[in-house]
Amino acid sequence: MRIKTLCLSLLTGFLLSTSTGYAACDRADVVVYGGTPGGIAAAIQAARLKKKVILLEPTQHVGGLMSNGLTKTDASPRPNVYGGIVAEFLARAKERYKTPDPIRIYFESKWAESTFGTLLRSANVKVENEQRILTVVRANKVIKEIGMTSGRSFCGSVFIDASYEGDLMQKAAVETIAGRESRDKYGESAAGVQKLERPLVGNKSILVDPYVVPGKRDSGLLPGVIDVGQKNIGSADNSMMAFNYRLCVTQNKSNRIPFTRPDGYDPLRYETTARFLAALQKAKIAVGPGHFIGNAAVVVGKLDVNSTRYFSTNVWHIGYDYATGNEEKRNQISTMVRNHIQGLMWFAQSDPRVPKAVRDHTASFGYCADEFTDNGGFPRQMYVRQARRMIGQFVLTQKNLAGKTTYNDTIGLGFYPMDEHGMIRTVLNGYIADETRASIGVGPYEIPYRAMLPKKTQVTNLIVPVAISASHAAFTSVRVEPTFMVLGQAAGAAAALAPGGNVNNVNISTLRSTLKQHKQILKFGK
Repeated sequence: MRIKTLCLSLLTGFLLSTSTGYAACDRADVVVYGGTPGGIAAAIQAARLKKKVILLEPTQHVGGLMSNGLTKTDASPRPNVYGGIVAEFLARAKERYKTPDPIRIYFESKWAESTFGTLLRSANVKVENEQRILTVVRANKVIKEIGMTSGRSFCGSVFIDASYEGDLMQKAAVETIAGRESRDKYGESAAGVQKLERPLVGNKSILVDPYVVPGKRDSGLLPGVIDVGQKNIGSADNSMMAFNYRLCVTQNKSNRIPFTRPDGYDPLRYETTARFLAALQKAKIAVGPGHFIGNAAVVVGKLDVNSTRYFSTNVWHIGYDYATGNEEKRNQISTMVRNHIQGLMWFAQSDPRVPKAVRDHTASFGYCADEFTDNGGFPRQMYVRQARRMIGQFVLTQKNLAGKTTYNDTIGLGFYPMDEHGMIRTVLNGYIADETRASIGVGPYEIPYRAMLPKKTQVTNLIVPVAISASHAAFTSVRVEPTFMVLGQAAGAAAALAPGGNVNNVNISTLRSTLKQHKQILKFGK
């Protein structure tokens, strides 16, 4: 399950030699890999501290999920948790959209990308798009250069890996983990394999037959169901949360791209959904019109579609292969998830097994024509809820979050439930059963600087604010974009203050005072 990247191997993209074959590298004081919200915050903060900064984004667009359909903030329900660059962004959104909720602030994806661009330009950050990492050149414990698939290379005193996947740290031979730890590893009740449960709706257990021919095991399992049964509760495995895309949809006919039947559409892919709907109706449980689209808040006629707990846009059992796969494998998985969601929308509006009110309501929506205009109105970036995580100088755990541990090196706050999406969908006593624990309320909680640092014996000039050193259980809370921006801002400040580029030698008192000067909140209520 654990991926240890400590060998010096070309297979991991790690080069000991300083002879790379690339053109002369582009140099900066701080090189940030990943134009996610966390990476953007890191780049802006370092630049505001008068450092030359290059931000490298593997795609053509910065902003990560906030520019790709995730248009509600997942922000804390309490004030005085997020300050600094997060608050700056949210204040702009609040001013632009006049949302009535003082905490839950909504915005458009295209606005988010544009606003991030404005902030980056105002800080004089140099943004380089279509730069996907291929190799890392190290001299002992110091990263000297990173090479891109474009053929370019970039050199810096400090590097920040703000990618969702943690690709820079992995290629730099930092110790990582993909999957979840056992319950015993860190003494976490939410860790490891959980108890399987059949779908439960309105206190009624919903029975969904898992076999292609109902009742016939020999006919094989329906798509999306795997034959693992109940694993040992609390044990470690390589399961990860389900992935999806966050759709942006509208009922505005002048801006609507209708849902259509995608190439290769296979109704069997949605047989579990059809049987689930039939079971709900048999149990006399109402299926609302927004069953597939949802009932989220609308901004300028646009709605952010996320997954629901059962049989929705989520695709299960793909996280480990995505996290550990090469670019070809990741593209295959992303395409498969896109096809699943496009097919689901078609199923929802056309299949006679879907209640007519639901079909009609779904058909009244479509993709937003003015969003993701180079991608047919479909988000460009998949929602990778988790991938690799660093095993660094300090591992943040459930106990730290729930117990509100305090630290001498706190650099920001997090506040979101330990919210876990689908882990395993399998068979229990002849019916579909899921392994997904309920959300656990935590926070606000402090996050220490050490949780962003590789072990001192590995790399000394790398900071990791997104794929941070946290257990799986803790990461189910940390994983939201406002928290990533908090961590990113702290990473940018630390990179700017690192003497000789050594992030282990940052003066913590100076770091904390600098963050306070830039309005980062380090203690709840203060």
